[in-house]
Amino acid sequence: MFIISNQNVKNLAYKNKEFLNQLIDTCDLENEWIKEKFFELEIKKCFVRGELRYSVVGTKLLNEIVNTSILNKNINIMNFYTRIYPMIHLKNDRSEESGLHFDQNDNNDMFTCWLTITDNEYSPISILNFQSKYLKKILSKFKFPRILLNEIKPHVGDLNFWNGHFLHKGNFNYSKKISCAYQMKFSKFKYIYEYSKYKNERYSDNTNISNEKIDLNYKKFNELIKSLDKINLTDAPNKLTFDIKKILKELYPKGDSKISFSMSVLSQRISTQGKKFHLDDSSKKALVYDLASILIGSENLVSLDRICKKKFNYDFYESLYNADYLNCIPKESHEWKKILKTNKIKIDKNE
Repeated sequence: MFIISNQNVKNLAYKNKEFLNQLIDTCDLENEWIKEKFFELEIKKCFVRGELRYSVVGTKLLNEIVNTSILNKNINIMNFYTRIYPMIHLKNDRSEESGLHFDQNDNNDMFTCWLTITDNEYSPISILNFQSKYLKKILSKFKFPRILLNEIKPHVGDLNFWNGHFLHKGNFNYSKKISCAYQMKFSKFKYIYEYSKYKNERYSDNTNISNEKIDLNYKKFNELIKSLDKINLTDAPNKLTFDIKKILKELYPKGDSKISFSMSVLSQRISTQGKKFHLDDSSKKALVYDLASILIGSENLVSLDRICKKKFNYDFYESLYNADYLNCIPKESHEWKKILKTNKIKIDKNE
C-alpha cells in the first residue's frame, strides 16, 4: 500500500464534500442509521452516490486523480481507469459492515485508489499486517484480532493505493458524523463490470447541475421506485420488461446515467442486505431495479451479471432487447459479451 498526496486533489476533495452536504440536505438524509428505516435510507444513499459520481466536481476530481496517479510508475503500467464509486457510511451503519476482502477476482491486474472526502473521527479502513497473494482467499475467511490489523486514518484527499490482492476491510462508523469515501480502479485490461477509459483519455466536466435540478431528480427517483414496486413480478418476461420500459419512458424519456447507476447500486444493496434487515421480496425487487438500470443507461454492468445468474432463457433476453427504447444496451461491447460468456449465457437460438 502506498499514498500519493496532491494539493489540487485535496482542494477538489473538499469541493466534493461541500456538494455532498448539499445533497444530504436535499434528501434529508439522516445522520444516524436505523434498522427499521434500512430501505428508505438506502434509497437516499444510492441517489446521493449517483449524483456524486457524475457531478461536475466529482468528474473534475476524477480527472485530477488520473493526471496525478499516472505519474507514479506502479500506476502508469495500468492502461484503464473507472469512474469514482462513492461509499457512504452513516453513524452506526450496520448495513455497511464488511469483512476482510480483496478486490481482484480475475486475471486483470489492478490497483484500487481510495480517498476520503470527509474528515472522519474514526479509522475507516483496517489492513491485515500479514499479506499474501497466494493465501488471500484463505485469510479472508478468518476474523483476525485487532492486534493483527492496522487501522489507518487517511487525510482528506490523500490517494491510498493497494493492488487487487491486498487484504483490507471497512470499519464500523462509531463516530457522530456521516463518512464518505471514493474508490476507483486502475487496471491492465478493461474493467468488466464498470466502463473504463484509456489512461490518456478524460471525461468532460461541463455538466451544469442546479439546486432545483437536484431536488427534481430526487423526487423523480422516488417516484420511479414507487412505480417499479407496483409491478407484478409473476408476469411473463415480455410483460415484465414492457412494464418497466413503460414506466421509464414516461419518467426518463432521454435516459439518465446517474439514475441508472443509482438503481444498480440499490439493487446490490438490497440483494446483499435485504434479508438481513427483513425487506420483503428483496430478491424480486433487486431484479426489477437491475433491469431498470440496464434500460435507462446501462451504467453499471454488474446489473447484467446479477441478471445472468437468474438463469433466464433466450426469450427473456430477447424481451429485454426489445424493451431497449434508448438503444443504450451495449450488446456489442467487450464488457457485455464477456459477462454473458462468463455466465455461459447464449442468446442466439441457433447456438
